[in-house]
Amino acid sequence: MSPAEVYLQNLVENANPIRLVILLYDKAILCIDEAVEAIEGGVEKLENLKRKAENLTRVVDILIVLRSSLDMEKGKEISKNLDEIYEVLIDEIVRANMKNDKDVLLKVKKILEELRSAWEEAEKKLYPREEVAKKPDE
Repeated sequence: MSPAEVYLQNLVENANPIRLVILLYDKAILCIDEAVEAIEGGVEKLENLKRKAENLTRVVDILIVLRSSLDMEKGKEISKNLDEIYEVLIDEIVRANMKNDKDVLLKVKKILEELRSAWEEAEKKLYPREEVAKKPDE
């Protein structure tokens, strides 16, 4: 395993549940950026078409995982709203994929960034960072 892979594995294994959701958002946002770059590079080139499709498939997969992890009993209205948002985003990604519409993808990315930010705020409230313990001689 490369050092980067070891770091990522440790990050995931030691993350709280909200941090895992944030990491999924990070990956989805990165994949949208990759898909937009592929579209801008010209989807008449097979490698760009493949790159776009693979990245958008990853985004849809991530949204499906996020949808399936919603707890409708505990989350009530918030879970219901997120479920609807994820469904719309999946539909938009499919539409953007068919039409090579990077503008739609950028709108999806903006929504994902806003949701990510909200999860980050929730994480700060639920999992406040502990202060680093001072050394005894300080």
